Amino acid sequence: MANQPESPKHKDALKLSRLGALFLLALLLIACAPRDQRRSTGTILDDQTLESQAIDVLFSKPEFDTDDHIKVEVHNKTLLMAGETKSEANKALASELTSKLNGMGRVVNELEVMPPSSAADRLSNSYMTTKVNSVLATKNPVVGFDATRIKVLTARNVVYLMGTVSHAEGDAVADVVRNVGGVAKVVKVFDYTD
Repeated sequence: MANQPESPKHKDALKLSRLGALFLLALLLIACAPRDQRRSTGTILDDQTLESQAIDVLFSKPEFDTDDHIKVEVHNKTLLMAGETKSEANKALASELTSKLNGMGRVVNELEVMPPSSAADRLSNSYMTTKVNSVLATKNPVVGFDATRIKVLTARNVVYLMGTVSHAEGDAVADVVRNVGGVAKVVKVFDYTD
């Protein structure tokens, strides 16, 4: 069968299909683009890589198992670990292992030596994180401040806040979060611009 020339209708349909695909791609790029104007896309990707590496290095060691519930967040090469671990030795090992990762800045180890949290406790922590993020989105404490720049992590009703902010912004955000029902304590792990 010989190649037949495309009909004008087919060409128009193909062009429209390609334009539609480009439009969808543009929407996806906009939706996925980082809103954090204080960190470059490269920095965000580096943080995500460090976070994955930290989880991998911790749970590749036999010392860490299901009795260790470790949450990891990275922002601007600052690693925060929160949750529970079964021994002081594991807490120290977690800091030692993650601080050696290539490109890691500071390590903030907020692990508690205690039995692992229950599924209900973990669900409660997830709910608290969602609740805090919702409050920050609706009760923006700083004019012109984009609440998506703040990372929120919760363990044992202690809310950890990370991000790049001025001291005034950090204090304002912490004050809002302190007043969220159920928050036991707020810990600021911010990088300050001033």
